[in-house]
Amino acid sequence: MRVAPGLNTYHASVADIGYGFDAVQGTIRRIRQGESIDLAKEMLVFDLDTLRISEKQLRPNFELAVKRANPDAFYLIEQSRYLHRQIFEAIKEAIRLGRALLGPEWETIRAKIVEIQAIPRL
Repeated sequence: MRVAPGLNTYHASVADIGYGFDAVQGTIRRIRQGESIDLAKEMLVFDLDTLRISEKQLRPNFELAVKRANPDAFYLIEQSRYLHRQIFEAIKEAIRLGRALLGPEWETIRAKIVEIQAIPRL
């Protein structure tokens, strides 16, 4: 899929989103266990906001990839769209909770990390 014509190979994949969820859960688990983490809030905002970006990148690539799909794949495509909506809702809820936890500090931290997010993924 990543090499189909017109697709942006640097955009997120489902694996990137899975990794992002793991990163968020790991950071939260470490904080709950009382581990003192330098920049813990920054890590949490970075991971959650990166999930938001990944979700926005995934959708257009998916739609381009399935554009020429055979009719026998339509059921799988619809199931994938359904799962994508569930992923989107989970990301949206996680960000809502992060914003509620950090309050106005969320935007202050996000403004600091936005430059780091611009670094392309390898």
